[in-house]
Amino acid sequence: MRNLFGVFLLLFGLSASAQLSLTKSQIDFGTVQYKADKTQQVTISNSDNFDVNVTVKCYSKDFFVDDSSFVIRGNKSHTVNVFFSPRYNMTYNQEVVFVSSSRYGSLALDVRGKGQYDAYYASTFDKRDEDLKSALKSIISANYRNLGYTAARDAMYSNIDNVNGKVTCVYTGREATFNSRSGANSNNFNCEHTWPQSLFNQNEPERADIHHLFPTDAGANSRRSNYRFNVVSNASWSEGGSKLGSGIFEPRDEHKGDVARAMMYFAVRYQNYSSFLTNQETLLREWHNDKLPNDWSRKRNEAIFGYQRNRNPFVDYPEFTDRITSISTTANATLKAEITPSVDEIRLSGVPTWTSPYKLVLTNTGTASATINLAHSSSDITLSTNTANLQPGESITIEVTFKPTTQPVSDIIEVSGFGDNLDIKVSVGMSNIENINKENLELITSEGQIGVIPNQSGELYVMDIQGKTVFFTEIQSPFTEIMVDNLQSGAYFVCVKRKSNEQIVQRVWVP
Repeated sequence: MRNLFGVFLLLFGLSASAQLSLTKSQIDFGTVQYKADKTQQVTISNSDNFDVNVTVKCYSKDFFVDDSSFVIRGNKSHTVNVFFSPRYNMTYNQEVVFVSSSRYGSLALDVRGKGQYDAYYASTFDKRDEDLKSALKSIISANYRNLGYTAARDAMYSNIDNVNGKVTCVYTGREATFNSRSGANSNNFNCEHTWPQSLFNQNEPERADIHHLFPTDAGANSRRSNYRFNVVSNASWSEGGSKLGSGIFEPRDEHKGDVARAMMYFAVRYQNYSSFLTNQETLLREWHNDKLPNDWSRKRNEAIFGYQRNRNPFVDYPEFTDRITSISTTANATLKAEITPSVDEIRLSGVPTWTSPYKLVLTNTGTASATINLAHSSSDITLSTNTANLQPGESITIEVTFKPTTQPVSDIIEVSGFGDNLDIKVSVGMSNIENINKENLELITSEGQIGVIPNQSGELYVMDIQGKTVFFTEIQSPFTEIMVDNLQSGAYFVCVKRKSNEQIVQRVWVP
């Protein structure tokens, strides 16, 4: 006598024609302003009788969905809102991949769009590295109005850095009430050159460029001297959060982001005098990202534009640094392809008696194109293609077809040709087979796809692969027993039909 204990039932389909589908394979969002959200919808349909769990993978932060994990009921559909919120003024071509728990695999949605910045930065569209640095230099140099050092300080003390009559030292936080150069002197304030003027021989217009000038306490300014910026461990002087020690100067946290953006602006606008930025750039980028521009930084940038007719691009769009691999030296990004699979393992319960293919999505999430090659050893599976060329942001759907068999399938799909090798394990029917006991055949399932027979009325029956019912009983408890004395070896389906007509199906193998 053989017993099947219907405790855990995997949600698996019976119909070879049933499948998952998207209402569209591509969404083009058109042109969207920086960080503005634009939304479009896509519907995924489940034409099978069982429930399917779906996880959504977005390979770019600029595209996202409102529901990244959901269940689609049998013969139902689910609508997903897809958002585009661009960080860059660039052309986007990415993929959103819907990974299902069913044997049909994954679906790819091609998403495209263009991000747009203000017209001031129009010439930076789609540029990176040296091309972007060159475009930025041209923008912030054009129409530049040099006030001269005296007028620049007058503008700072009377307007740009004056709030309700008070001026604040960027290093110590000390406040004083004045609005002129003479007032600054009498209050022991002066003008800090973030890029030390001794390194560029006090040349104009560098000396008078307010984008790197700030009001400071004279004593703090003197201590900063022309030291480079870094983190100070053992301070010989500190005040208001700023520190000096071992020949390096650390500004207080409130000013670190502004320091970083002033330094990067200066190097792009002029040059990396005395290679001063070179050994600081990595840390300054961290400060830039940790202390993004606040309202004060943006207002100051706008006020300086009113005088000089140019802007600090790293205040307007902090994301420019993402597209420049080096500001202090020649920027030349290393392009590399990276192939990301929809799943690391194709793991299906039951033995492969179906003929519809499993869909494996491979996406190039890198920055270079790649010609990939796919190989496997098992004669029980077939791939729809063994080679493909993938541009950055593009994907290909590989259909993995299983040869009908009453034996489990185990294989490795090797993906190569893009610099690294990728192995995708194929394991079909292994979990059930390994746990078979001829006297007590317990149904086990793949992870993440377990359903429990509820303690409610319904019907439980077993069908062979031709759809013939070989066993039937009413559900009596959560542990309804299935007596299958006379079953021949092979694949079967254990089915539960509730009064709501919802079906739960488990494909099993009887030795």
